[in-house]
Amino acid sequence: MVVYGQRDGIKVGHTLVSVNGMKVTGQQLDDGRDAMQVLANETNYPINLKFARPKLTTNEKIFQASMFYPLYALACQLSPETRSSGIETIESDNFRMNCFQTLTGVKFMLISDPKQAGIDTLLHRVYEIYSDFALKNPFYSLEMPIRCELFDEHIKSTLEQAERLGISSI
Repeated sequence: MVVYGQRDGIKVGHTLVSVNGMKVTGQQLDDGRDAMQVLANETNYPINLKFARPKLTTNEKIFQASMFYPLYALACQLSPETRSSGIETIESDNFRMNCFQTLTGVKFMLISDPKQAGIDTLLHRVYEIYSDFALKNPFYSLEMPIRCELFDEHIKSTLEQAERLGISSI
């Protein structure tokens, strides 16, 4: 992992994810070889390296979401506008976090590329799916994880469609 700033085009926080198109897990390639040994062996050059941010674990996602709520509540209270909707977007160089709050107070958050357009449309579509497959499910109770295959399938297909065709076609 690069620690002290961007160097040679590798951004801070990025790790080696593939060597010559072969996935790297930890320090090991998919074929069992050690990635560091492959890099040390000059006969393997020229070599194609791909760096990316490591995927967030479930705990890290929960942590991010739990950090968002107090910021959201604080923004609602500090806003000079009455009935402020709080934070709708947090943007950085690497990501944009959008929040859509329903009339009942349920918040949907989506983390995307800062250049991605049409996130509001996608969030409203996710809310429609939530309304159709979670709220109308007699076995679902609020504040509990959604355990519904139809909900999962529709969310997955909507995200795949957004990625494949663009958000405007949802």
